[in-house]
Amino acid sequence: MPRFVCCSLTALALPLFAWLLLASADEKTAETPRLRRPIAVALVGDGKRLLVANRDTGTISIIDPKRKLVVREQALGKRLSGMAYATKKNVLAVTDETQGELVVASFKNDRVEGAKRIAVGPNPVSVAIADDASWQSVALLWARQIAIVDADRQVARLDLPFAPRRQLLLPGDKALVADAFGDRLAVIDAKAKRVQSVRSLAVVHNLRGLALTADGKGVLVTNQTLHSQGHPNVGDIRAGSMLANNLQRLALGNVLDPLTSLLQNDQTYPLGDIERGAGDPAAVAETPDGRILVALAGTGELAIGQPQEALWNRTAVGAGASALAVDSAAGLVYVANTFDDSISIVDWKAAKTMGRIALGVAPRPDQMTPEQRGEAHFHDAKLSLDGWFSCHSCHTDGHSNARLNDNLSDGTLGTPKRVLSLLGVNDTAPLAWNGKTKDIESQVRNSIVSTMQGKKPSDDVFRDLSAYLRSLPPAPSIAAARGDKDASARKRGETVFAKLKCAGCHTPPDYTTPETYDVGLRDEAGLTQFNPPSLRGVSQAGAWLHDGRARSLREVFERYRHRVPEDVSPSDVSDLIRFLEEL
Repeated sequence: MPRFVCCSLTALALPLFAWLLLASADEKTAETPRLRRPIAVALVGDGKRLLVANRDTGTISIIDPKRKLVVREQALGKRLSGMAYATKKNVLAVTDETQGELVVASFKNDRVEGAKRIAVGPNPVSVAIADDASWQSVALLWARQIAIVDADRQVARLDLPFAPRRQLLLPGDKALVADAFGDRLAVIDAKAKRVQSVRSLAVVHNLRGLALTADGKGVLVTNQTLHSQGHPNVGDIRAGSMLANNLQRLALGNVLDPLTSLLQNDQTYPLGDIERGAGDPAAVAETPDGRILVALAGTGELAIGQPQEALWNRTAVGAGASALAVDSAAGLVYVANTFDDSISIVDWKAAKTMGRIALGVAPRPDQMTPEQRGEAHFHDAKLSLDGWFSCHSCHTDGHSNARLNDNLSDGTLGTPKRVLSLLGVNDTAPLAWNGKTKDIESQVRNSIVSTMQGKKPSDDVFRDLSAYLRSLPPAPSIAAARGDKDASARKRGETVFAKLKCAGCHTPPDYTTPETYDVGLRDEAGLTQFNPPSLRGVSQAGAWLHDGRARSLREVFERYRHRVPEDVSPSDVSDLIRFLEEL
């Protein structure tokens, strides 16, 4: 049973005169070049206004889509991560990841007003809101929880067995929550404040788009599939045999019924073909006339089509196309381009981009930091052969999809290994399972040239990507994110860790070493020497050991006896696990 914790640049670029409308005190920096990084959009007021949540500035851009200009930019937080809007009640809900808060406000007279800030927990990354605004559901990434906020602003935190990110409002006061890194979906009963079901879509990852079908009978999901037996060569990549980009349709009835298979009568449609990939599908929507819209974040395109007939048209939008807002009456869709700081306007019937609205004065590349440029490169599928996948495709948000990949990183084929997290990678050289990649720059070059089979980019791209990776901190432990630390159990576990000489391979403070060791495991080519991954954030791994055979930390020790003799007591194993869960 879940545990509850309650607590109280283009043809239609923005005209210069539009900036004269930015008058409030928190908008005076609008003319200063700065990155906004839009991550969510919502049409309000019968399509008269478009609201844009900007991640890096913590602001909401209020756009007049008819005049194609920014009416106002209003500060609302430090780092926005999600936005939802209840049309019936004119209530806006926004998550502030840095502050660990949900911001609930109204939208009137081109302003966000009456903002109420509610502490929900660490790393909120998305929000869903009921049509009548009677509740909000907030995904807490590293705590692996959903926070339900009721009408009285009371917060109930529900435990999940996965890290959540995307959400979709379902009928009957329910929300569908998608796994940030893996293949699971959970249905949350918001009124009852309980987790109704958790089920798997099997072997997919990067569930980045969720939407109801136009008839309300299905759920559309965009995802990717990493094939463990696929090889990084031109043939396998173009056939989608290494990594496939998918659109999946599930029956809503199956989603809501925990006793029915999610995959019963499901349909999966490939995105991309032998001539061009469709790297990193993100937001998805269906128009009233039955067209499917898919934002291809990695290639900067919007795919428009009828997948059941294998018909897709594409139109270029902007880098990091990640969120959609559909104006059914006007036949337009607005696309948030995260790495272009812009909104593209697309006529879906003509499958044509009609223009672009700049969100403000954006810095030139030479005015950005290497880390900022590197983040955009990390999500750029055009660095790969035909745009099939990006670094993010396997290392989701810098972390890991926990799948097996046969990518030549250890110099062999037919030996798929678990994709490692890049969070905290700056402190864990050498890299790769065999420990033969000496530094981050070498790994980046290997990945782009050998694994991604892309054209060799400039040295600046390698440097920027490396700088971005160095900036990524380790994932926090689940226990730390939940505030669920047990000092006495941790101390006992630390004693077991020392007694078993675990620090010989996993030496504090980084809990790794640069050598390779024979730990009783063997891959398909006979390799027995492995470089130990860092144990920082090990509770967030999703799978363990080089081939992912262990599905939990407990399996590592009790089923596979990883460096744990038979005479170690069950209580010592439990204490050891507790210690690791707090790293």
